[in-house]
Amino acid sequence: MYTLLPNPPHDQESWHFTVPQAHLALPRRRRDTDRIFGKFIKFTPEAITLDIMQFPSNRILHNDDPDKFILVSFEGLRFPQGGLKIIGDYINRLMKAATVSWIYQMGDFGKIMSAAKRAKRIGLLFSAAEIDVQLDPQWVTDIPDIENSSTVFSDGCGLMAKRFAIQVSKAKKIVFRNQRYTPSVFQIRCPNVNVISYLGYKGVLMMHPEMDKEKACLIKFRKSMKKFTTTQDHSFSVVGYSKPYGFGRLNNDVIVLLSSLGITDEKFVAKQREYLRWIEEASTDVTKAIDFVSTLDNYKLAERILLDGLDDEAVSRDIRKAQTSEVSQFLKNDKPRARMIIHKSRLLYGVCDPFKVLKEGQVYVRVTSRTGDSTLINGDVLVVRNPCLHPGDCLKLRAVDNRRLSHLVDCIVFASVAKPKHQAAPAMSSGGDLDGDKFFVCWDPDLVPARSYDYPPNKERPSGNVTRADLANQFASYNNAGLARVVKLHQQWIRASPNGAMSAECQELNALHSQAVDGARVKIPDRLLTPPTPQGKYILDVLAEVAKEYHANFAQLGTTDLDTDTTSAYEAEDVLAELFKSKPNAVSEYELFNMALAFARKFSMTAEEVKPYLAHLDIGALAPHEKHAISTTLALTPMEHRRLWNSLMTSDILSQRDLRQRQLDRPLSMQRLYSSAINSPSTFFQYLKIASVQFTRKLLALKTDDRFAVGIFIRGEIPWDEDPEVSDNVVVCSFMPNAPSSMAGYRQCTTGYRLHCSDGTFQLYNKAKGDTFVFLSRPPRETQQDVIASIALQKISQRVQKQLGRLQRTPVVAMEIHVISNRDRVAHQSFDLYFEQNLTSYELRTVKAVDWADRPRWLRELFEPRQPEDKFKELLADLTQEQLETLMSFSLQHRAYTELYWSFSFTANSIPLRPNVVAWIDKYPPLVYVLLKAYPPTENMELPEPLSMMCPPIIRAILRSGNELGIATLVGLEKIARSINDLPPDQYTELLMLAALSIRPKMLFQEVLLVLHESRLATRETDKAAAHFHKHVLAVAFDCAEEAADTCPCDESGRPRKTQGSYPVQRVIPEESGEAKIHLRVDLNVPIRLHSHVRLRCMSKPENGWVEQPVSDGIITKATRGELTVELFHPLPPEAPEMQWNIYDAGSTATAQAMIDALTRLSVERETCCSIYNTIVMIPSSEELDDDASSDSAEEIPDAENLNASQIAAIKSCVVPLSLIWGPPGTGKTTVVVQILRYLLRKFGGCKILMTASTHNGNDPSPCPRSYFISKLVAVDNVLERFLKINQQNNLLPDDVILRVATDHSKVNKALQSYTVDARVGGDLHENNRLQKQAQQRVNAARIVFTTCAGAGLGTLRKVDFDTVLIDEASQITEPCALIPLVKGSKRVVLVGDHVQLRPTVKPMGKALEYDVSLMERLYTAEPYPGTVKTMLNVSVVHQLWRACSDIVLQVQYRFPKELAQFPSQEFYNGELQSHIEDSDEVLGVLLTTAFPWPRSAESRSIIPTVFVQCDTEETMGSSSKGNEGQAELAVRIVSMLQSPAAEGEDKPKLSIAALSPYTRQVTMLKEGLPSSVTCATIDSFQGRESDIIVFCTGNDDRNECFVEEGHWFVY
Repeated sequence: MYTLLPNPPHDQESWHFTVPQAHLALPRRRRDTDRIFGKFIKFTPEAITLDIMQFPSNRILHNDDPDKFILVSFEGLRFPQGGLKIIGDYINRLMKAATVSWIYQMGDFGKIMSAAKRAKRIGLLFSAAEIDVQLDPQWVTDIPDIENSSTVFSDGCGLMAKRFAIQVSKAKKIVFRNQRYTPSVFQIRCPNVNVISYLGYKGVLMMHPEMDKEKACLIKFRKSMKKFTTTQDHSFSVVGYSKPYGFGRLNNDVIVLLSSLGITDEKFVAKQREYLRWIEEASTDVTKAIDFVSTLDNYKLAERILLDGLDDEAVSRDIRKAQTSEVSQFLKNDKPRARMIIHKSRLLYGVCDPFKVLKEGQVYVRVTSRTGDSTLINGDVLVVRNPCLHPGDCLKLRAVDNRRLSHLVDCIVFASVAKPKHQAAPAMSSGGDLDGDKFFVCWDPDLVPARSYDYPPNKERPSGNVTRADLANQFASYNNAGLARVVKLHQQWIRASPNGAMSAECQELNALHSQAVDGARVKIPDRLLTPPTPQGKYILDVLAEVAKEYHANFAQLGTTDLDTDTTSAYEAEDVLAELFKSKPNAVSEYELFNMALAFARKFSMTAEEVKPYLAHLDIGALAPHEKHAISTTLALTPMEHRRLWNSLMTSDILSQRDLRQRQLDRPLSMQRLYSSAINSPSTFFQYLKIASVQFTRKLLALKTDDRFAVGIFIRGEIPWDEDPEVSDNVVVCSFMPNAPSSMAGYRQCTTGYRLHCSDGTFQLYNKAKGDTFVFLSRPPRETQQDVIASIALQKISQRVQKQLGRLQRTPVVAMEIHVISNRDRVAHQSFDLYFEQNLTSYELRTVKAVDWADRPRWLRELFEPRQPEDKFKELLADLTQEQLETLMSFSLQHRAYTELYWSFSFTANSIPLRPNVVAWIDKYPPLVYVLLKAYPPTENMELPEPLSMMCPPIIRAILRSGNELGIATLVGLEKIARSINDLPPDQYTELLMLAALSIRPKMLFQEVLLVLHESRLATRETDKAAAHFHKHVLAVAFDCAEEAADTCPCDESGRPRKTQGSYPVQRVIPEESGEAKIHLRVDLNVPIRLHSHVRLRCMSKPENGWVEQPVSDGIITKATRGELTVELFHPLPPEAPEMQWNIYDAGSTATAQAMIDALTRLSVERETCCSIYNTIVMIPSSEELDDDASSDSAEEIPDAENLNASQIAAIKSCVVPLSLIWGPPGTGKTTVVVQILRYLLRKFGGCKILMTASTHNGNDPSPCPRSYFISKLVAVDNVLERFLKINQQNNLLPDDVILRVATDHSKVNKALQSYTVDARVGGDLHENNRLQKQAQQRVNAARIVFTTCAGAGLGTLRKVDFDTVLIDEASQITEPCALIPLVKGSKRVVLVGDHVQLRPTVKPMGKALEYDVSLMERLYTAEPYPGTVKTMLNVSVVHQLWRACSDIVLQVQYRFPKELAQFPSQEFYNGELQSHIEDSDEVLGVLLTTAFPWPRSAESRSIIPTVFVQCDTEETMGSSSKGNEGQAELAVRIVSMLQSPAAEGEDKPKLSIAALSPYTRQVTMLKEGLPSSVTCATIDSFQGRESDIIVFCTGNDDRNECFVEEGHWFVY
């Protein structure tokens, strides 16, 4: 060791040292060893020292000169002058002083925009790994990920040929129990597998036998596996692989979460007790010892234990070592911890389903176990990944079987499909993926929670470009102290909060934990730093204390020897029984049989003596050849051999008809333990004892005569000679072979039922023995009967009792007991299907239930007894105003609605009118009709004078009572039409939206909206501006109402149907303001956000009466984690807090409200807010057209040589107030938009530009429902990305005045997220209100803002104006949506789009109101209008460009040849669409390389690239979206030909293919049949993208004309 510098100062700036050569010499590297030595520098407060030491093995050092590298350690560096900050600054200076640019030669890290992630990826280069194989790049290929629009399912998971897996296994010398073993999954790190592009891979490779059939390559890597690009190494390194018997363990994290999910403390304590006993008994019990060492993968010792016994000194010593090793893990850093093996679990690598045969929520798990390679079929499993802090990390999934996945063993296969916006299952468990994560998979029913809970994934905060200084700071300042602190606080809050891991504090810490795990630094809020003192012991403390005590006492535990050499034959039978009854988890079922057989032979036991023990075997886990081997070995009779499959099939009591009717004829793996036809009837109770105590699933079959037999299904252990409560764990089933049909013969017992089993008695009774259901007993000998039965047949069903009469002390003529092996979990699940469950209720508040002791006497006299109307109103005259208020509140709270109406009528008829009437019609809206009866409207349809000032609340009450009163709502509105007409615009729009959102029956809300609209006739006729305003606010309201009807469908009475869009509510708390607090589970992932329209529906039923289940609509006014504040449109019932509710998502109102605000502003501010106001509303203008209304039409356009004439003309048109640019597909619209931005910035130096793009509201119009899952951010991001390139080349603007605004920054293209407001202010505006002011300042200072049209009216942009507005894809948005950016003070407007292609998406009523006509289409296709000049751009009329308004058509498209352009040009563009491509044969010639028979023109013999293929298959019915299976099958066949070469032996065509359809259901069908290399999408979601070949499926049949109406789909 050489000292470079003693006592280094904390402010050191330079690190230059001169070292003698003797201290720098490295040992010579030997060829026969992989050991590498290098220079090691250690920093401590005492000195900086240099030494030579062995380096860890990694890929960089294997392929470079170790002398170039220095291994540095700061572990012991602690300066006395300060803490971590001083150390971090020191390391930071050192890192910045070093030259590290060479690291970028090892990989392309430039696309990783997070400093923390880039640092981690660089670290992968130096991660330890042994080199196993040098992989030739020619045997490797790249394949796309399996993904949908929002989720990558194959994240980190590639494919490997079986032959290569065998090769790697040989290289790694992988063996299992002395036999060569080939794992199904390998975890790899392979920095370079292709010198061209496939570089820097990390993840797992799963065996894929289909690759062996292809014989094309050995490995297929996914795109997601490439973490960075490197060019220095071809090594293939295996760092892990799947192994048999990798049992999982419960640790502190998992125990905490399962406890929060409802697993009781008693179950955890029982599991620990069972685990400790299992360890301890391994010293004294042969079977337990075998199980113990087998679980620890010491199979040789297991064989020695059975054959040599526990008395053997060497065996005893080895067992003791195994026990000591296991117990030593109870302490970590001298701290006790809860850690236990769970036998019904495994720790498994996760992989994806390559065939997409699993459904969402399903997994495939096949593990090596004592039952062979058994598959968990149709069973619930717990899946969790460490580290885990959120209850949502614990997933409850369904394990199913599928033959196509049978080659995957000892891993968990996750589904590769999910609904839109759903995450892949691995990502929902601690943000896991498939690049090497291991998952704890448990199928122990005691530990599988009742359900899973989702939570939103951690959002990565956007950042700017990562600089060298950022990386230096990341490396210097990174430590896990923040992570450790978060974990510690999380543990403290769990103990301190009554809600445990579900508390809000724990959820916040969980989010911080996710950030810290990714390497980001986190700041813990002060309020989370001081958790309160916990009350009582937490489950972890209880388990840890037991573990600590056991650890301390273990050394003193003695062992008891069992000498098998002196064991008697009788004792041998006991040992054999214990061996079978025990549950050796790491020994297969057939291995257990062989062990038992060897032991039996040692004690000379016969085959007949071994046969009874077969009932303990899990027969279902035996392979057919193993069953035949057992049958031959034990010389089973043909009948006994048949029972190896299902003993019920050979029952002497139950016929095949009985089994078929009760669905007992399927493979159930039941074994007959007893039959009165074989065994003595007198031994029935002896065998009943065996079944009750030793087996947890049993079936008793009893026959009284040929007419009747009964089956008793019992689950759970039943103690002998006791009366345990069995509740719903017993089902009684009748069998009546002579009945004409299967009678209702199932009866499940309920809470309170008990079962007594003892010698001579079987009694099933309800709470008391006087209420007995089934009674079996042994009668006196003189009766000469063995067993008699008494059964209360009426408890089974009245029909059974009517058919048979009484069954009292009736002799039982035949008896059987069938059992299921305790280890056969599959048979247990099938058996448990015969058990059912129950529901809940609440109590209505009524006057009858009132306790009058605490009520005033005058109030009681009004209700006891209940008074007639005249008497009641007479008593009201004596009440004060305060008493009257109390009376009405009491009546409302106790459902005394008659008295409430009388009381309010008395109030309404008082003179003068009391002011509280408005408050009461708000509390109970139907009272408004009492008020209108007292003060009827005038003949002029106006409210009378006393009510004239109450018009808005009266109309509001009429609308809010519409769901209950129906047509009365229409009558009430019609009678006050004049008062509605006189309302100001803002009040009218508020009421219109209330009607749209609160009235649920479809016909009713349509009629109400039309009545409100017709009531404004006088106002609409005043001017065109008013007509424009009313037309569009009505359309917005209709669209909003129909969206709610589609998102949350209701029946004719307005009650939501059961849909997947409902979520359980924990509690509803009404407030005086009319709002309500809605408590949800904090980890419940719901789409409901601020401004969401929701519906609350009561799901429980009253115990003491019948009422309609209440439903209430509302708008979310505040949304925080686990709590929503709802502004309710309908009052809640008085029992609301005690009721069980579901909340339904009915869509968002944010965009609709922004459109209403824009329409209102336009109608009020007019030209002030929008310079083209007159053009929009088409007010006649006296101005004459000015042909010279341009600045300089000859002005030069930059890069004009790369533009055609129509593009140049379009760019110059932007100087006028309104420019309409019509651009068919492929004509370069985006290019024109970007050049316009460039042109405007140069021409108008100080202009403030709002660049927006189209948005879709996701609605499906009927009768042609479509899906518009197009991201509304795609178009604007495309423009921004291209603008940034031009800006970088021309220095138009500094980056800090270019802004990307989005309500959800995570939806923005990741490469552009550094331009979002959140990135600029350094946080999420939704989570940190303190950043709002800073964000607003950024927006105000921006020169150009990119957003969507809807986004222009939300958040920080809501009150910001712009002088120039551009809208791309303007023909795809409704006119009100286009107005959102236009009313923000615009002086110049540019609309770009193609109204022939995609029109706005609206509902059916919207079409009737012309809501699907965009502003661009209306202005472009309108008759000539003063102030607007329409110009079809071509060579002869270019001079007409400069008008007050210019209309430009981009005629030249660059996307496809003239042959392909011919059809849309003639059909939709008047034959004027031109193609820039001159040599069509060169472009279309590639089509001839495919096997598809492309037609040719008869004249020119040129290829015809547009082909229509007839398909006569009818549409597939049964869904709201359309689908056609025949068309999907035809598309699969066509794609197969397109991907096949024209001639055998030629290369496969390299053409991109997209299969499109207007309908989501058709797209789903296409995805199921087509390979993942083919893009399957809806037409609209594919907007803006290209493909060489489009396969278009209409989804319709010849009977449906809907498709013909949507001709623009062809254009697209």
